[in-house]
Amino acid sequence: MFFRRRRTATDDTAPGDGACALRDFVDGLGLPPVSDIRELVPFVEQYTGRPVELIPVTDAAALPQSLDAASPCGLWLATDTTDYVFHDATTSLAHQDVIIGHELGHILRRHHTVDGGFLAGVGTLGGILPDMTPALIRMLVGRTRYAEPDEVEAETIGSLLLAHVHAHHSAHDDPISRTLLRRPR
Repeated sequence: MFFRRRRTATDDTAPGDGACALRDFVDGLGLPPVSDIRELVPFVEQYTGRPVELIPVTDAAALPQSLDAASPCGLWLATDTTDYVFHDATTSLAHQDVIIGHELGHILRRHHTVDGGFLAGVGTLGGILPDMTPALIRMLVGRTRYAEPDEVEAETIGSLLLAHVHAHHSAHDDPISRTLLRRPR
């Protein structure tokens, strides 16, 4: 069993730092009650003032050769006018929800990280974006490692968004969900 260490006045980090700050950020969004992560898209559009398109990718040629832990399962591309969220539609619905939540986290925080690595095998996403070269895609978004601060932040926000969805779902009737989703005091 794991126990959460209580903060004390002598802690080096203030209560608003890290995960607490992200929880405060998500709580401060005033999210509407929803039963699916996709139902948050209109809210994200209103929050950012930009359209968001969720694009399920089912074409095996568009996906990375090796879908291991280091390979992307989702991708956020921000153009001048629209945010596009590509997600692997060949995985489970629960995993798709995690991917979408993660990418919505990037959008909500307006992350802009560039790294030259992970799109080497993706090409132009199997012709989905034929006019975009791998270099341009890499320039638009190149997040590769979970340990990067933006990735940790997006993962945390995605988890908090999913917790919000599940809190308004059937968690009230499910004791396991109530335990897993309860807020620390």
